[in-house]
This record gives sequence, C-alpha cells and structure tokens, in this order.
Amino acid sequence: MTRIWFNEGYSGIRDAVQMIGEARGADLHVLASHRDPSAPVLDVADRSWVEPAIDRRGERGRAAYVEYCLEMCRIHAVDLFVVQRGRTDMAERREEFERIGTRIALTGSAETLRLVDDKGRFFDAACAADIPMPWTREIADVAAFDSACAELSARGKAACVKPPHGVFGAGFWRLDPLLSLFDTFMNAENHCVAPAAMRSAISAASPGFRLLVLEYLPGDEWSLDCICREGRLVVGVARRKLGRAQRIEVEGPIFEIARRAVAAFGLSGLINLQFKAAGDSDEDVRLLEINLRMSGGCLYTRYSGVNLPWWHVALELGLAEEGQIPVPTGGAMVAAVGEAHLIKGQTQVLTDA
Repeated sequence: MTRIWFNEGYSGIRDAVQMIGEARGADLHVLASHRDPSAPVLDVADRSWVEPAIDRRGERGRAAYVEYCLEMCRIHAVDLFVVQRGRTDMAERREEFERIGTRIALTGSAETLRLVDDKGRFFDAACAADIPMPWTREIADVAAFDSACAELSARGKAACVKPPHGVFGAGFWRLDPLLSLFDTFMNAENHCVAPAAMRSAISAASPGFRLLVLEYLPGDEWSLDCICREGRLVVGVARRKLGRAQRIEVEGPIFEIARRAVAAFGLSGLINLQFKAAGDSDEDVRLLEINLRMSGGCLYTRYSGVNLPWWHVALELGLAEEGQIPVPTGGAMVAAVGEAHLIKGQTQVLTDA
C-alpha cells in the first residue's frame, strides 16, 4: 500500500484529494489532516485526523510542527508527503524525512521558497532574469510612497499597492483619487482607495513595515496551473478570467513567460502563476507572482483533459512518466457553482496508527 499525506492547507486541497481519487488505483491510500475538525478535506480522504493547535508563528513553534509532521510520517508510513503549510521549514529538514523513508514533495529549496514567497525580493530576482514584470517599488515611508506614485503618474500609469507577503489578494488596493473614504468602506470588496487615505495609513504605520507600490495593469488576467520538474515546465493549463466565467487556454505568450520563470527559479511540483495584460493586447503580458502551491481553481483544469493533482503525485511516486500525460485542450468555459457539503465530523486520535 502506497500512502500519500496532505497536511493542513487551503480549501482547494479537498478538490485535489477528490481528483486523485478519480484516477488512482486501489493500492494508493490518501491521508489528510487539518487543525479545523470541520475542514471538508477530512471527509474525502481515506484516512484523516485533526492536527494539534501548534502556534507556528515563532521559531520554536515551527520546529515543533516539523517534529509533529515527522512523527506522523513515521506512524502512518507515509511514502509521499505533499507539504501544504510549513513548506520552508520542511525543506530545511528534507533529509530527516528521507531518512525515515518519506519522499517530500516541495517546489524548491528553502532559500527558493523564501525568495519567491517574498514578492519584493521576487520582483528583483525576476527582473534580473529578464522576466516581464509590472513596474514596482518597495516603500517604507510616506516620502517613498509619494515618490513612487509621482513616478507612475509621470509615466501615465495608475497605481496600486500590496504587501510583500499574503494570499488571496489580502492587502491589495488600487489607488483611485476620485474615491471617498466613505465609498471605500461601503464597497471594500472593490479594493479601491484614495491615495490620500493610503498615505494617511502609511504615516500612522509602525516602523519597519513593508509595502509595494506597483503599476495597475488594466488588461485580462490569467491563472496558470502547471506541473514542473527541476526547472522545466512539463504541462500547464491556464484560465483566462472573464468576469464570472473563465476560459481554459493551453497556449499563448503566458506559457513562454512561465517556462522562463520556472527555469529561472528551478521550480518543481504543482504550482500556480498569475499574469495580467498591460492593455488590450495579449502580447504585452506581465508576471504578477508565483504561488508555490496548487491554486484554489486548479479543479477547473480537469476540463482541459488533464487531471493535474493526479499527474503530480503519479510523477513524484514514479507511477507514471511525463510522456504519458495527455496533451491538454483549451476552449472550455468554466465557472464556480456553490455546493453544500455535509460534514461528517472527525474524532480520530491525533497519532492513531
């Protein structure tokens, strides 16, 4: 019996477990864990458990979480650990997992993970690799904010801001000089704020904060999920975002940019890249960021004819070769549909073998 384990991750892990279940053989066992006993992924795995509430914000807590994961791999004889939370800490101790017979699926070295997860450092490294990026400046005070906004204005560009760390667009705001603070509060989901309001917030921020000021790109947006191995893009499926719907695409300028980015950072595994066009043309596209994990929308890629989560673990386990992966097809229109899920509840002992 071959066992793979997904530790606590985002909600899309449930979709990955289900997609793996659609393609696997009977001798592959999927394990899942989460701190939240009501997490839906716990109900779809072959075996699941609730993780202890380890505070991972400090160095001691992060080390304790790695020890916990090592113990779970021993107890459950995990063959492949598909790391979700704690990727950098696990990468630093990869050899300890290998010594107990557990292969650990990570997208890069600990230093690469730290670099790519820091959007400020990532921007500098991507530009050095000649990858097209939006104009970006990191600022740490009001004077730098004013200077960055003035330079963008001189270039005829609108501005936006975001923190160097974060997921799901947390902290992203487009700067709109015509917007009142009241209108911002009444429609926060629009993620627009007046520059004066942002400037006031920056002036009141604690010393040492970091913030990125970028050019706002008004064109189409793409999310590209791909499997890569040691700096090579093996297969990718993109979703062009068209309001409520998304169109599956398997070719175009973003794929060449993705190949260059994957090679520049030597990436492996199932990852996601975000792109946006500077205008109406698909030829002027910029890479926004790389997410060193599966995206929440990865389940839509099934409509290309390629089950990315399954092929990822199949390649990691040596159950398949790259040449066996089907060639994806584009053109399908996909959209999110709400679905209720009955939670069965989890009471399994944390370290029950």
